[in-house]
Amino acid sequence: WDDRVVDLDPDFQLKDPWVTREFRVFDLLAQRSGLPPYANDALGILGLDRTALIRSLRYVEPVSSFRSTFAYTNVTHILAGRIVARSAGAADWNAVLQKAILDPLGMKDTTYTAASIEAAPNHAGGYRWTPDGTVEVPFTQIFPYDFDGAGDINSTIEDGSRWLRLQLGNGSFEGHRIVSAENLTVTHTPKVAISDKVAYAMGWIVQQTPNGTIVWHNGGTSAFGAYFGLLLEKNVGVVVLTNEVNVGFPDAIGRWTMDRILGNPNVDVVAEAIKAARAGYEKSAKLFAAPDNPRPFPPMAPLAGRFTNPGFGKATLAMDGDALVMSLEATGAKLKLAQWDGSIFTARLMPMDQYTAVAEDLGAQPTAFVQFQMDKDARLNILRLSFDDGQAYQFTRE
Repeated sequence: WDDRVVDLDPDFQLKDPWVTREFRVFDLLAQRSGLPPYANDALGILGLDRTALIRSLRYVEPVSSFRSTFAYTNVTHILAGRIVARSAGAADWNAVLQKAILDPLGMKDTTYTAASIEAAPNHAGGYRWTPDGTVEVPFTQIFPYDFDGAGDINSTIEDGSRWLRLQLGNGSFEGHRIVSAENLTVTHTPKVAISDKVAYAMGWIVQQTPNGTIVWHNGGTSAFGAYFGLLLEKNVGVVVLTNEVNVGFPDAIGRWTMDRILGNPNVDVVAEAIKAARAGYEKSAKLFAAPDNPRPFPPMAPLAGRFTNPGFGKATLAMDGDALVMSLEATGAKLKLAQWDGSIFTARLMPMDQYTAVAEDLGAQPTAFVQFQMDKDARLNILRLSFDDGQAYQFTRE
């Protein structure tokens, strides 16, 4: 399996200022911005283009002061990639990636589109995890590939090891200097604390253990997972790639390997990861479980109409048979609403057109909640779309 092409989240690669100081924009934008974790990812998964995603961040309320806490975000990497590409005079971020990293390192089996991994003669299919087994899901360009540097790389163990050899070689690879040792060291240097033993650097997590420091990062898309780890003082790197959504397994394998090399206490991190994955699945199922005694539902037909949100744009709510369907005008994505409790509905992405694969990736659980709220005139003119990551978007009736 180790020579098959798999999709991975290249966050561990793409936030590093390996060429000039402009590349440090990744750290500035993504890790210390005061935004909530994964801010506005839902807009991209529901089809908003890159420019709309970038502009949508102006409407996100900060959850902390600037640079005071850590939160990982994806949309900021789209913006950072544009800045880097413009600085380099390149067409886009992936052109910089190809010229600055993939070609010099000879990463010949590494690509960055859904079409390219599907075209590879020997590639892995992806799987969604459930406690009862995995479910194969199709590739979709929307996620992660339309998120550019936040998650669009397909690669192999062999190619990934070349990236780690560059790290362990202090910026040199097979006798060629790719990046200065000074600049590379900056990427491994902690910038913001996550806990008392863990900090974020620039595209790397720096973790203190009883017998040494691990520099690592994981990756996760809808159907693939990855772990890249470094023991800089021992000149050791570890790559773990899986064709299953990352619910902690690649991280656990990577950490177990690092612990054995360092001589740390033997902890069954795989069992802990499985336990955490099951708990997370159960938590999500419980979140959307129908209440035992739901409140009366309002008549649905009067709820229909046109709504608007500054990030998502315009949406139309209309009856489709005996159900309400929310259509996003900017993307064509449709959410089918189901009565849940009083004026609260669950929402599922409908498997239509380009969203068929996205809906399969998301699985059977609802995508979000939709709640109708009263305005100052006591009319149900406010629609609140809330996702399970805690982010919510308020639409107002036109």
